Amino acid sequence: MQTVIVDPQFGTYQSNLFDTFTRLLAGFAISVVVGTIVGTAMGLRKDAEAFLRSWIVIGLSVPSIAVAFGLIIALGITEWVPVLTVVIIGVPFVILNMWEGTQDLDPEITEMADFFGASTLQRYRDILLPQVLQYLFPSMYWGLVVSWKVLFVAEVFGAGSGVGYMVSYWFEQQRVDLLLGWIVIPVLLIILAQESLRAAEHRLMQWR
Repeated sequence: MQTVIVDPQFGTYQSNLFDTFTRLLAGFAISVVVGTIVGTAMGLRKDAEAFLRSWIVIGLSVPSIAVAFGLIIALGITEWVPVLTVVIIGVPFVILNMWEGTQDLDPEITEMADFFGASTLQRYRDILLPQVLQYLFPSMYWGLVVSWKVLFVAEVFGAGSGVGYMVSYWFEQQRVDLLLGWIVIPVLLIILAQESLRAAEHRLMQWR
């Protein structure tokens, strides 16, 4: 770890780590937003569920490496390949969890809102959002882990910088020690991010 942190070859350790987590944050954020919207819509609307169900199964079945290779062929080695790979693979996981969670919403609360004439804003803010949050956080846990694994694969084959790129480089040099040195800190940061999400969930869900 000390060697890879101070080695100036192919940029500093900090710059490659920054590139990886910038891509991870972008892909993860897009996956959570799109997955939450689509998954919630599927849980609330039968027509959306019927139309999208098969596409979700297909999305869950496609290997991440196949997506990465396809994007490399289509776009070349660019910054967008790792990010889009994370989005394409991550969105179905978030959708699936939100879809199943939204189906378990309490219908009696919705009936009460109808009876008291709640506005659309009140329905989304005070009824839908608090119930959906309990399914959003588990989606984010798994989405973060999946995003990291997918991003790593995409960087190995389709990026010119980042942790995955450097691991690939040291693999070619047959330096297992330096290869492992590049992985340790990113994994620790992912664990720390997961624990931060758990702390945020505990704080936001205290009302339960």
